[in-house]
Amino acid sequence: MAANLNLPTELSHFLDRPAPQPLLIRGPPGTGKTMLALELLEAFSGRRIYVTSRVRTAELELDFPALGRMTRAGQLSIVDMTVTGGDLREASRAVASAPGLVVPNDPSRSLRALLLPPAVLEAWSQSSPTAPTLIVLDSWDAIVERHLGDPSQFGEFHTSREDLERIALAQMSDGPVFLVLVGEHREEGQLEYLVNGVVSLERTIRDDRMERWLRIDKLRGIRITHPSYPFSLEGGRFRCIEPFHTGARTATPRIDPEPEVCPGEIWPGSSDYASFFGRLAVGKITLIEYDSEVPISAVRLLVVPMLNQVVARGGRVFHIPHPGIHLAEVWKMYEGLTPKETFLRQVRVLGTLTNGDPEEFRSISFPLPSAKPEGVSPRVPEAAKFLRENPDPDHPNLGVLSISGLKTLNSLQPGTYTPEVLPGLALSYLHQSPGHEVWVGPEDDPLTQSLRPMADTRIRLLSREGRVFVHGVIPRTPSLVLSEGDDRSLYHLLLIV
Repeated sequence: MAANLNLPTELSHFLDRPAPQPLLIRGPPGTGKTMLALELLEAFSGRRIYVTSRVRTAELELDFPALGRMTRAGQLSIVDMTVTGGDLREASRAVASAPGLVVPNDPSRSLRALLLPPAVLEAWSQSSPTAPTLIVLDSWDAIVERHLGDPSQFGEFHTSREDLERIALAQMSDGPVFLVLVGEHREEGQLEYLVNGVVSLERTIRDDRMERWLRIDKLRGIRITHPSYPFSLEGGRFRCIEPFHTGARTATPRIDPEPEVCPGEIWPGSSDYASFFGRLAVGKITLIEYDSEVPISAVRLLVVPMLNQVVARGGRVFHIPHPGIHLAEVWKMYEGLTPKETFLRQVRVLGTLTNGDPEEFRSISFPLPSAKPEGVSPRVPEAAKFLRENPDPDHPNLGVLSISGLKTLNSLQPGTYTPEVLPGLALSYLHQSPGHEVWVGPEDDPLTQSLRPMADTRIRLLSREGRVFVHGVIPRTPSLVLSEGDDRSLYHLLLIV
């Protein structure tokens, strides 16, 4: 099942590898590099040291509460180099003053390590020679640039950035250290080849909405199952999401309880849905559009809580299902949430019994239309009658209608549903009984497009690298990512901020 994760699975496995392990996190400013580094610190079980080069400790603890909690609990040491710390010229002179030593060609790691920035040396002095330690240098670019200063002033003691990086990694290899270097330079250098892992963060605008992506460029010794993860920084935490899967439920299903009854509205069965799109207003239409790569199971996940909420409140539900969905599969949308006798009494489906469908489901099926003169009308008056028999506005009904299912009906009686007549038919059904209609269809289908002017709520589902993004058009929302649920809810919507 897809789930919200604080860290990608691959990075969690990386922290379990034997040290030493160097990792580079790179990306432009504002992409979430510091948040990812803090999440790595929080997930690590050994000693933790954070070197900050640009933001003072007090500001860090204010902006990142998790960091402050770890510091106060004695779980994290912060080395603040925003005020103090010499440059490479001072370090070079100190090393050169050692009797009989010529630093540039000296093979001694301990001597060459003295060329490193003082704050980095301070961090290493706090690490354990035996217990694993995670050291974060944030940002490595700022630390190096500040330490190098103006290379023209160093003369014979000049050391390049490449030299410092080799020295730092060599020093790290002497102990069980996980070294995380946070960098802002986009261009590749030798560091990408020296470290064992490279993770890139980016913030992009697609469909006029922001998306954040983590890309795993390299991770030695780790099988990279998913090289890309969308993530969010909502609530001051780094949270990413795995690809959407369509496996069987692994937890007892449930819908979010209705906080309070609101006359004239249907609780959607999901607190996340209600937060972004509100409730389902009686007498209104919701249009859910999806692109060709979105699995129908994702659409189903959104509507399942609505269906079960309606029948729990005493309302009735009518389905025109997606082609190929049999009566037994419709029942699976209720199974575990609604008693079967309630389902058989309050749910009707346009479709016939097929092989594998239990005989007891015959009572819930409305026959498909026929081209014969005496055949069944494709306008399904039986459904209208079924819904009219429940006229109580305190127990509103729900119609869940597939555009692809209507196209199948068109193949049985051509011309029955067209972009010109569908909006009128939708309204006529809506006004025959108190209820709400949810229409589901491909975004490029003319029938779907004909319903857009009538939709009071309009939602687009988009496939991105195995994830399902949810965009509210009416009302407008930022990017959301659909995540299959847990023991609390059937699904979650991760807000990208």
